Amino acid sequence: MDKENKMSDQRRQRQLQKIGRETQAEFESTRSQLQQRKDYRPEWDYFLDLLMRLFYPDALQVAVDKPVVEHLCNQAPFELFHAMGVHPARLGSGSFNVVRVSSSRLPVLMCPYLKATMGMFELHGGSRLDRLYHVVPTTCDWVVKFPEMADTVQTTCFLELPHLREDEKGQKRWLEEIYGLVRFLEHQTGRKLKRKALKASVQTFMHAWEAVGRLIELRRRRLLSGIWFMVAINSFLLDPIEIWTEHVLKLLDAIQSDSPQPLHQGLFLAGSPIVFPNFKLLNLIEAAGMDVCADDLCTSERIWPGGVCYDNSSCHGLLKTLAERYHRACICPTFADNERRFNSIFNTLEQHRIRGVVFHVLKGCHPFDIESFGLEPKLKQKGYKFLRIETDYVEEDSRNILTRLEAFSGI
Repeated sequence: MDKENKMSDQRRQRQLQKIGRETQAEFESTRSQLQQRKDYRPEWDYFLDLLMRLFYPDALQVAVDKPVVEHLCNQAPFELFHAMGVHPARLGSGSFNVVRVSSSRLPVLMCPYLKATMGMFELHGGSRLDRLYHVVPTTCDWVVKFPEMADTVQTTCFLELPHLREDEKGQKRWLEEIYGLVRFLEHQTGRKLKRKALKASVQTFMHAWEAVGRLIELRRRRLLSGIWFMVAINSFLLDPIEIWTEHVLKLLDAIQSDSPQPLHQGLFLAGSPIVFPNFKLLNLIEAAGMDVCADDLCTSERIWPGGVCYDNSSCHGLLKTLAERYHRACICPTFADNERRFNSIFNTLEQHRIRGVVFHVLKGCHPFDIESFGLEPKLKQKGYKFLRIETDYVEEDSRNILTRLEAFSGI
């Protein structure tokens, strides 16, 4: 029996090494393809190099030189982590190849985004997880079960997300959860949260939000492609926030100095997250003669719920303001009172004269799957085009998706 187990372990290690090489090639190939685009500029290399840290997680630890806190979903305030001297890193993977590492022991219809994340965990070995903390807001069922599947429950702080935002009871509960996160971080780091550090972190991220707002404005005006915008935003928090913001500002100066010409017909992209190197849908949208000039993806524009405005600069006042912004301003489809999400989409379409919405649904992503059926009739009633694209982490459906996008573009 010991001999059989040893042989099985050896086969497993050979398989992991093979998948690791193929996954690395997948990352490098996507980066190379982006560097060969006609609208490539050298300033993009910084962001592309950061995206490679999604495959080399230890590079992030070295770069930030701080304890890393991995988190799922955007409801945990970035400013709080920063003030506590730790670095928040969003969990997620867009690799097609790495899904094979964990797929045999996970549900078939599990969200491929999290299935790939599980695969990347296993590819790099469980020992890496022992050096990390984890923060999990309880949004969708897959997110809630993720720490159990990844065997990280002992190092995880769960934030019980109230799914009613406009309810006063829910708002009070969420503030209590944020205070629970403070206690978790203080226990793990051995440090106390300081008002001065928290206020400084709020200002640091305000500077980053302002820079990203300028990137969003360029994309709204069709002067920055949806793919390059996603490159910049996917790299968020893969480096110290101060350094990343400096490079965004340099990029903005370089783009604006060239006086770029407007791009293709713009559309709004909604639905499931998109993460490097899985830019399949973005590439197909461009191939169909369109471009994404606005979105509400949680790995893109929805990372930024807006700036923080506070009247009370005490530690409690700052925490309360952050709790309200990360809860009430969030438009995740897991909320029950989500009319604001639909209104946000309608307002963006109207203000920027966008004619249509492509709704991206990853197989197994149930909240967005359900929402697509509610959004479609509302949009069509207002005269907007709507196309629902359901896909998985595979290339085989690309031809069919492109055909549908080309037909959508011509409507």
